[in-house]
Amino acid sequence: MTIQDIIRKTLQQIKQRNLTLTPDVYSEYFCQEAKRAKVIVEDCQKFEKFVNQLPSDIKKMVKKRDVQNVDQLVRLLAAELTRTDAKKSGEIIQAYVLLTKRLLQVIELLHDRTASKMAKVDRDKIASFLDKVEIDAIRDHWNNFVIDYDDSFLDRLDIYCKVDKSDLEAMVDAIIECIKSKKSDISLQEVAQIVIASMTPSIASGMDDELATVSNQIRSNPELLTSKAMIDDLKYMIQKRIELDKKAVVKQITELDSVIEHISSTLVNVINWGDNNHKAIRAIQGELGSIDLKADSFEVIHAKLIAIANSLESETKNLNEEMHNSHEEVNALRKRVKILEEALRKERKRSTTDPLTNLPNRRAIDDFISKQESAYKRYGDNYAVVLFDIDHFKSVNDTYGHDAGDVILASFGKLLRRYSRDLDFVGRWGGEEFLVVLPKTDKKGALQFAEKLREIVKKSKFMYKDTRIPITVSGGVADRANHSSIESMLKQADENLYKAKKGGRNKVVN
Repeated sequence: MTIQDIIRKTLQQIKQRNLTLTPDVYSEYFCQEAKRAKVIVEDCQKFEKFVNQLPSDIKKMVKKRDVQNVDQLVRLLAAELTRTDAKKSGEIIQAYVLLTKRLLQVIELLHDRTASKMAKVDRDKIASFLDKVEIDAIRDHWNNFVIDYDDSFLDRLDIYCKVDKSDLEAMVDAIIECIKSKKSDISLQEVAQIVIASMTPSIASGMDDELATVSNQIRSNPELLTSKAMIDDLKYMIQKRIELDKKAVVKQITELDSVIEHISSTLVNVINWGDNNHKAIRAIQGELGSIDLKADSFEVIHAKLIAIANSLESETKNLNEEMHNSHEEVNALRKRVKILEEALRKERKRSTTDPLTNLPNRRAIDDFISKQESAYKRYGDNYAVVLFDIDHFKSVNDTYGHDAGDVILASFGKLLRRYSRDLDFVGRWGGEEFLVVLPKTDKKGALQFAEKLREIVKKSKFMYKDTRIPITVSGGVADRANHSSIESMLKQADENLYKAKKGGRNKVVN
């Protein structure tokens, strides 16, 4: 089969389906015909080439979605890329939020030199963009620090001296060394104040009753610091102070967790809702950036996060309202379009259909002939017409009434449609005249069709109120190849019909 044959078959398929000839429609049907004919056309292989170059998971998606052409493939890839980018952005934002949460756990513990150094290094890292793996590594680093941290070395604070306080552990060691050498000139009253301070929780909101009792005893009698029993009590109390601080940290983290998780989930939803939320997202990112983990207290950070959460909640509410309103508007428009489409369909049918016979009217016939004329001029596809007229139809109306005439017209129309081909076009030309357009048919083929219909009508029983009405038809035949124009062909068919009637009726003339 040649390319010309494939082109001809493609155009036939488009005509038979009454499709508008566009580049996309032509390309689709052309490639189908080429594949059916087992002819390899390079332009028809583009889609397969593109698919073969895709990753295996995308290939599976293409097959699952039943993607058939390049346009559908482009739309699928664009949608997948948009969805992947939004998901990736949400993961990174969540990772940053979790990292911030872990840094807040240790913000009040930065009196430790190691913790201070870690905080400074990691805070510098956060200033630049990190991927999710790097963020998770920093978060795990701080998790381990919080779990392993233990300031029980304060138990050694039996006696106190003035030393460098930049490092807590070094300070305690220096105090012990000072007392051992008996070079300290610090009074027990000063030591008592420092001991009381060391027992006061640095994170928890206050002491419990037991800690308060011991603190009052030392404050009223500093000499107790020299007794072994008090030293043992102090070790126990300092450990208790550590437990209180840890409980306070857990409580603060829990409070921040609920706020941050709410911010995270809501922010991801805002991102996933589309491209129109850039302004709101930038504003929220600015608010998150304003949090100073080093300078701000827990209360200030908590208040800022609550404000951000409220802002997100407001933005989410606005988006929900907009989506709800848009959904209602779309539904209303859909209903209206559906009504208009149905009205248009009925109107189109009325404008191109004869109400009595339910056949296409003259306007519809003219449209169909115009399509056949285009194919004739472009590809040389000949076509023919047969103009039928019911013999003595006026006598039928006069004898049996107009209702009987209407029944004859409708019945004859059904006969024409029943015995014509699927690609033929049957319509009512006007009055008792009917026109049949025969695509890909010459004058000889049209004459055979017309003679067959004439014989069928002659032998048929046309009934009206239990009365048989004898009916015959005459016909005029013409084809396009033997005429210079449509008008000339139709005129010839009309003249041949006139000759058939003048020749005694119940005849076909070509």
